[in-house]
Amino acid sequence: MVINPQHIIFLQGGIGDFLQMLPFIDDNKKHPIRYWCVTHFKGADLFFKSIGIELEKLYVFDTHEQQVQIMNSLPRDEMLYACPRSYYFNIDPFTPEKPLFDNGKPTVGVHVGGSSYSINVQKQFGMITKNLPLRLIESLKSDDYNLLVFGLPEELVDIQETDNVKKVCHEDATKSLSYVSQCKVVVASDSAIKTMSSMLKIPTFVWLGDYPDAPRDNGFINPYIVDKVMKDFRYKNQEEEFENGFSLSKQFIKEHL
Repeated sequence: MVINPQHIIFLQGGIGDFLQMLPFIDDNKKHPIRYWCVTHFKGADLFFKSIGIELEKLYVFDTHEQQVQIMNSLPRDEMLYACPRSYYFNIDPFTPEKPLFDNGKPTVGVHVGGSSYSINVQKQFGMITKNLPLRLIESLKSDDYNLLVFGLPEELVDIQETDNVKKVCHEDATKSLSYVSQCKVVVASDSAIKTMSSMLKIPTFVWLGDYPDAPRDNGFINPYIVDKVMKDFRYKNQEEEFENGFSLSKQFIKEHL
């Protein structure tokens, strides 16, 4: 893509979308690019500042209706170009953190949450929600490996840390994401964690609501399944299908450790 200083690179979506845009952003940091961002992610300003990007304009919405209003209000005389995306990182874009375990065991990452915006929209339209039962975390605990649990502090308040169970829940999303590279396998909901692990080519097992979603499947699922980086488990009822999903998750972990 030829960079024109008059062009505006448009960043839209959530953390997972921004991760796929990072290779372009990193490759063009020497260019004076104007970035506009429309997102439901309230930490977007901190996210981009952490990677050295100053947003010219940032619009944050809470509801689907607000998103539509913002999109309709954008000036038509500006040259907005959707930010190019990549499926993989050439290198990890985040500064590595000190390993949380020193026992020599492999580490499995797990994330059962999802953005509050996505979950609220799913509830609004009667869809299956992406957040998973907390008991998946308890069920995945094992003496054979370490468990690195990702999430928000309020989501993980009942999860107790031990010698081989640690929590990662930082206000700065880039810091939490920097721990993903310490995992040999990741089990996750449809969230940014599974996108981060997939982009690092870490074997990823994702739980997905079984409903049509072309942008999700075409952009964040199918390419990684084709490349054998990801495997999915699709559910219509989490409680009724939990044991099957858990069994498949454990099998996936065993195959890749």
